[in-house]
Amino acid sequence: MELGLLTLGDHRADPTTGERTSQRERHANIFEYLDFAEPGGFDAAFVGEHHFSDFITSAPPVFLAWLAGRTSRISLGSGVSLLPHHDPVKTAEDFATLDVVSNGRAELWVGRGVEPYVYKHFGQEAERAVEMQQEALELLIRLWTETDVNWSGQFRPRLDGVTLQPRPIQAPHVPIKVAVSRESSAIAAAELGLGITLTLLSFEPAKLNAVVSSYREAFSEAGHSHQPWVDFHAHVHVAPTSQEARDHLGIYQAPFQRWVFSKRLGIPADEVQLPPRITDFASPNCAIVNGSPQEVVERIGAFADTAAIDRFTYQGDYGGQPWPLVMRSLNLFAGVMDQVRPLGLEKAAP
Repeated sequence: MELGLLTLGDHRADPTTGERTSQRERHANIFEYLDFAEPGGFDAAFVGEHHFSDFITSAPPVFLAWLAGRTSRISLGSGVSLLPHHDPVKTAEDFATLDVVSNGRAELWVGRGVEPYVYKHFGQEAERAVEMQQEALELLIRLWTETDVNWSGQFRPRLDGVTLQPRPIQAPHVPIKVAVSRESSAIAAAELGLGITLTLLSFEPAKLNAVVSSYREAFSEAGHSHQPWVDFHAHVHVAPTSQEARDHLGIYQAPFQRWVFSKRLGIPADEVQLPPRITDFASPNCAIVNGSPQEVVERIGAFADTAAIDRFTYQGDYGGQPWPLVMRSLNLFAGVMDQVRPLGLEKAAP
């Protein structure tokens, strides 16, 4: 399988000291983290998008354009772009441009976000997010694959004979992966011929195989000429020993997840009850991939045995952790990447 590196750019205080870096320093750390991707052996790097919160990466294309000039091999993508908040024409232009300047390495992940209040600030109805995203996806594909596009929809002005410039290098278009957490959304992505990206932070491990299998079955039934794609991403922490990794997560992971869930649910963080899939760090089904280097290999292998995964994407810079420990974990993971790559190849084969 391929290996990706993801940041969501949260800017949290260290829960042990209450101290928080400056935004300038946090951005510098993110640049160091992303800069590790190509020399460290990863196949792709991704930057998330959030608005009006302590997730401070609000403009992924800026980071990706910077990284394009420093790399030659890896794919460069958003993780995710909050498509309902954007004019799909502008998103199509941004990522077509990224594709051109990176010589065909752009990738677009799309999702609706986990902070419903953001829709209010964009003058939108969160209840219509699914409709907005579906319409935008259909228009994106047309803009990248057709010229003289005539189009009308519900959420942006009509287009009359529009040809997007520049044209993306990749054919038929820049790869799109849709963030999903249930079978219905995975099937909708499959029908459009798109990839999917998923995380167990959003749903129970027992549903992983059902979601992926439904997606692959629907993709096959749709008769697409290209192959399906499943990206599985997880929070990761690697330490010299498994106990050290779990002790670390006990300090940094639980407060962070309570904060994230409070934003999603609209309740105070101290009222959030986290599910066992997030808090039971010793469980092999834990959504947080953690442990010694060898245990992390085994945990990823277990997920790859459960579902056909094309790429495992590592997310390690979260929760106000001391930066040296973030980079230590990343380096330890890089040391076992050659053991991770062969995992699940037989199950994922077409």
